[in-house]
Amino acid sequence: MNHGKSNELIGTSTVSFEGAITCLLQRANKTLRGIHTVEIVNKTVSVLANGEFEYCVRALLKFDMVPPDILHL
Repeated sequence: MNHGKSNELIGTSTVSFEGAITCLLQRANKTLRGIHTVEIVNKTVSVLANGEFEYCVRALLKFDMVPPDILHL
């Protein structure tokens, strides 16, 4: 029997929204396996003190949970 779970994560980038999503997924792939859906919940742009933009993406990642006997420890 497969079980799923979801986590809400935030990624940021000074380049683009796509960069923020890439950053978020690269970090998530270090600890999560079986990610099958990325649902963008919210996107915002902030202006930093130096005038640069900071792109922020809040996303819901859905992934499969694996039984403890096949964990990748």
